[in-house]
Amino acid sequence: MLRCHLSLVLTASSLLFASVTRAAAQSEPRIVGPGVISTQAEEFKATVAPGGGTLLYTITDHLFRHMTILQSAWRGGRWAEPKVATFSGIWRDGDPAFSPDGMSLYFISNRPLPDDSPGTIRRDFNIWRVARHSDGSWGAPIALGREINTDSSEMSPSPAASGALYFGRGPRILRASRSGAGFGPAEALPFVEGAGDPAVAADERMIIFDADGPTPGDGDLFVSCRNATGWGTPSRLAEPVNSSFQEGDPALSADSRTLYFFSERFQRAPDRAPRAHRATYGEALKEATGNIYNGSRNLYQVALVPAQCPAGP
Repeated sequence: MLRCHLSLVLTASSLLFASVTRAAAQSEPRIVGPGVISTQAEEFKATVAPGGGTLLYTITDHLFRHMTILQSAWRGGRWAEPKVATFSGIWRDGDPAFSPDGMSLYFISNRPLPDDSPGTIRRDFNIWRVARHSDGSWGAPIALGREINTDSSEMSPSPAASGALYFGRGPRILRASRSGAGFGPAEALPFVEGAGDPAVAADERMIIFDADGPTPGDGDLFVSCRNATGWGTPSRLAEPVNSSFQEGDPALSADSRTLYFFSERFQRAPDRAPRAHRATYGEALKEATGNIYNGSRNLYQVALVPAQCPAGP
């Protein structure tokens, strides 16, 4: 839900979703890598490679000045300490998304496009793709063509197995079919203004996105199922996936059985009683910064109900 930081203001009155008819109940979400992946910083837009061994996500400060894509490996039953992805760390990069086969990764960046004049500093985000080699290393990022990238910001790329690409631009979700080495014209999905940050299933039978919930400004997650006639009316995902706090930036695993998202839910400090002794600076600092459930964005994952959406048309 980075669009909230790009001065795009959405209101509940702009949405015509079936927010009262909630989608099937989910299990309790689990925080991803507490203290290692999810920290006191802002983490959002996670993507996991097929097989589950590699995680990429975006980290930033609370003012969204710098955005960096981090990478972690699953080792010993937990996520290892992340490192900056080799293709990130200079520009404002975010919204990583593995292709369904895991052989490439899409992301957004404000780095100059190939046809920009030397020294151009872009204020918008465009979609880039980087190949993943068989040894897990990354190639050189390549910008998508002008049929996708414009002088407006393109956000949250989500590739399908067919080669189609779903993404956000302004207050709309768009889909572009593969055409040769590039893409055909992008067409808006039939959701009213306010839908954003799409995550599409590999077979395109289901799409999850964020939008305003019952309370204006309180982002929630919605799901729409695709059938023979098109996309069905979106439904709000039930608690405990959505909460009274903001949720957004959904991402689906390659098999569409796991949903990743951020939430700003927090837990209150359990102890406000006088300390047993006079605190040192180190103890006071640890108390002040040790709670990762502080209202910043943390990453969560939850198993989806198998029958959330039937097999695609």
